[in-house]
Amino acid sequence: MNEERKVAGIYIRVSTEDQVREGFSLGEQEEKLKQLCKYKDYKIYKIYKDAGISAKNMSGRPAFQQMLEDMRAGKINYIVAYKLDRVTRSVRDLEVLISELEEHHCYLVCDRDDVNTSTANGRFFVRMLTVLSQLEIEIVSERTKFGLTGAIKSGHIPGTCPLGYKRDTSKKMVIDETTKDLVIRIFNMYLEGKSYQTIANILNEERVPTSTKANWKDSTIEKMINNKIYMGDYERFKRVGKEQGKEPVIYRDVVEPIISRAMFDEVQAQKEKNQRAFCRDRVYIFMQKLICPKCGKLMTCKGAGGKKKKYMYYHCTDCKLYLREDLIEDVTIDLIMNLIEYDMTVKQYFFPVLADKKERDTAKLDKEIANLKKQKDRIKEAYIKGIVEVNDFSEEYRVIKEKLNLLEEKRIQAIDLNKQTFSPQQIMADRDVEKEKLIRSNEFYNMLMLQWSNKTKEEKQEFISKFIENITIDKNEKGSYELVNIKFRSSFIEQICKILEYGMFDFASPCTIGKEESTITTTVQMDKKELQEYMNRLSDYYEVSYYELDRPDAPKKGYQKKYYRMQYKNEKGERLFKLVELIANDKSFPIQKDNHIIGEIRVKEREKVS
Repeated sequence: MNEERKVAGIYIRVSTEDQVREGFSLGEQEEKLKQLCKYKDYKIYKIYKDAGISAKNMSGRPAFQQMLEDMRAGKINYIVAYKLDRVTRSVRDLEVLISELEEHHCYLVCDRDDVNTSTANGRFFVRMLTVLSQLEIEIVSERTKFGLTGAIKSGHIPGTCPLGYKRDTSKKMVIDETTKDLVIRIFNMYLEGKSYQTIANILNEERVPTSTKANWKDSTIEKMINNKIYMGDYERFKRVGKEQGKEPVIYRDVVEPIISRAMFDEVQAQKEKNQRAFCRDRVYIFMQKLICPKCGKLMTCKGAGGKKKKYMYYHCTDCKLYLREDLIEDVTIDLIMNLIEYDMTVKQYFFPVLADKKERDTAKLDKEIANLKKQKDRIKEAYIKGIVEVNDFSEEYRVIKEKLNLLEEKRIQAIDLNKQTFSPQQIMADRDVEKEKLIRSNEFYNMLMLQWSNKTKEEKQEFISKFIENITIDKNEKGSYELVNIKFRSSFIEQICKILEYGMFDFASPCTIGKEESTITTTVQMDKKELQEYMNRLSDYYEVSYYELDRPDAPKKGYQKKYYRMQYKNEKGERLFKLVELIANDKSFPIQKDNHIIGEIRVKEREKVS
């Protein structure tokens, strides 16, 4: 190229932020730079445009890179820009650019900054402008970060509000009461052992709307489960930090939480367990629940056996310990029966009976439940008559049953526990009478076993996961299985504590009936008023008597065993029904460790009126 001939490449760039802040566009830059080239007698070779791109680095600007290639090829010897910050804001990039300009005998001219690198003074001036420009950027960045941090800490969370939250009049993120309960339900379902996809399917079947009007997806549920905002924290730069190998910034307690930290941590622990490798071609009842008794590690699932009979195993690779699933089920069956009894009691008595039967909020649900029960009866009748095939029956029956379970759970959740129509003592009496009838007819245990045996393996797995965190089982010298330890889930323990607050919890007390040592159901502590309420309710079914007991086998100063001597039937023909630990609510009876009154409630069948 003839050095005397001045051939220019016009470079123009604007980002969205620049346009808003400084108010000039690509068109305005182009027109002014054309006038400059005409004034300086530069021949314009080409106009290079980078629209909506920042000056953070030169490599990310395609038009700028093309301009440098044309410079290296000798097609231009002048680069004309509106301002120096259109070209670069980096001191490092500027040094590289100046070196390359000198190498190819090219010069930089910037209209607004009066820049011309054809002289030593011009090159020095360019370097000073770039330093000042970078300083300005860093100051603005610091101010922005400081301002954003303050805004986040005051509840002004950037981005779209997740489910369960909304914006108030001041644009702060606050709890949305209309969707809050849905968030809690999703977390609870995950804790119960349901997968992302299962939860999504349930919500889609119930036609629960999403914020985007699309169907629920497993990825949506997963995103919610991982979102720290639900325990009050905001996590910034989560995705960017991961990509760049940096830790995200977490702001704690910036919004009101929907989920407690304890529950969120439990969900994350459950998620980690679910993500571990396990055999997926079979369903294991105690999956991710068995702890090796020797090393304390989680045992893996393993299938074995021939074509005719296959066994499900749990295996510790370090200790070479194998435990058969069917034998584990045998050794834990009493525990399982207790959990089934508890689950039934909670669903049938504790929650439903506390609510007004005329509660408007449950009327619609009751109607839906009734319709589904009719559908279930119709499909069952059609199968019996041979109208539908077994496969069609099984699938349709399963779908209806799942919908029924969901609606019944929903009904329980809709009940307002503050609107009690019965006292806890009255509820306990109704519950105890029903249980007593089943026990006396030898149907109680069979009924519980039927509840368990009718469950599918998936349902059994889900049931175990709902209550149990982990179980430790060992083999003795004879090869028999022994239950070593059980750790219940914290959510289950919290529910028990809640029921305990309402006075609805029983426990088994050791006792001697006749000459045999046994156990008998004992209530939580009652005062005299609560005892009277319990007995009044019980009197609707039986003739009821109450007797205070002494403990002849107890030492005067404390005792090791709480054994009580009693007879199943007395001379009056009354049979033992329940033990009561009575406390006094007045100053005349100071409550001490060994100073509670134990009483027995006895009942007698009413004589039939002829």
